[in-house]
Amino acid sequence: MTTQVAGAAIVRDGRLLAARRTHPDDVAGGWELPGGKVDPGETPEQAVSREIEEELGCRIEVLRRLAGCTPIKPGYELTAYLVRLVAGEPVPLEHDATRWLGPEELTSVDWLPSDRPFLGELRKLLLDGSRLPGGNVGGAVRIGPTVRRATGPWTPTIHAVLAELHRIGLRDVPEVFGFDERGREALGYLPGRVLDLDVETPSAGLLADAMHWLRRFHDLVSPETVAELTRSGRWRFSVRDPYGVGEPAEVLCHNDFAPYNVALSTSVDGDRVVGVFDWDLAAPGTRIQDLAFAAWNWVPMWRPTTPPEEAAERLEVMARAYGDVRAAQILAGVGPRIEETLELIRRGQTAGDAGMAKLALIGEPERTDAALAGLRLRVPDIELALRR
Repeated sequence: MTTQVAGAAIVRDGRLLAARRTHPDDVAGGWELPGGKVDPGETPEQAVSREIEEELGCRIEVLRRLAGCTPIKPGYELTAYLVRLVAGEPVPLEHDATRWLGPEELTSVDWLPSDRPFLGELRKLLLDGSRLPGGNVGGAVRIGPTVRRATGPWTPTIHAVLAELHRIGLRDVPEVFGFDERGREALGYLPGRVLDLDVETPSAGLLADAMHWLRRFHDLVSPETVAELTRSGRWRFSVRDPYGVGEPAEVLCHNDFAPYNVALSTSVDGDRVVGVFDWDLAAPGTRIQDLAFAAWNWVPMWRPTTPPEEAAERLEVMARAYGDVRAAQILAGVGPRIEETLELIRRGQTAGDAGMAKLALIGEPERTDAALAGLRLRVPDIELALRR
């Protein structure tokens, strides 16, 4: 009669939990999927849940069985189950160590022979990662301390931008780690809370902090660096002259500086910016270009229920925090800047840009076009509130 042993493949954020055995002597020091024998009257799913609570002090939910089964020793057979944590953090109570392993790290430990056959299927699962909330373009996933994202012809330029930002001391942007086996870029994950604009409005304090960050970013990148990037770079966001007055590129713009691309830290003093990500649309441009897009999303100007007086007050907060700019200038730049966004989306969808095509699934660019039309009706009242 064969004794069934059930192992747990505990996966979180694209990493697998491995545990190191301490006994018996013939397997001590080897790494395994934690688990244990199926007792009489138990199902394998019940057994693996019980064993994980006993061995690691946490609770799991069994999702499905992995393919195949393997012999452990005469009379013992191992099956494995994909599971997720539902309560508690794993603490090795019967093992002497645990490690979270990403897909590129699976072979960095000495797995027991019975567990190795499951690693191929698990590697593919880990590479799927954990989808990050927010965003409608890139389909970014988290794998441990990294974010994996789709690339394009502009990616080498953006990597050069991020490397330069780190070099000059702007550390709250993603670090570049290269590419993975699926051809995605691997960037450093920036921990923090992301504001949900559908249910929250950035506080005045956070709005000011965001504009301080934007000014610091604009000032840190030298005009010489902007010029060099302009000569050598290939950009996803092709800057023309949205204002029609021949303004030259004066700064490096993020071009998508919005709450959904910002990581926040919450303290007794309120939220503050601790990370800015999604740099694919970065390109040389003007300060007003970035400020206008920021106003669209941070005020937010797209929201029809924002009263004119409140919009004017928040534009003033932006202007004071950024410095050397008037609220009326930011307001005047919003329309041309969002028109540029609409054209970018349309051009990308026509050209087959996969990221821009995904925006069609949520009604873009029609949704933004309608919001811009509504803003134009409100602009005179906002201008009047600013003059007051």
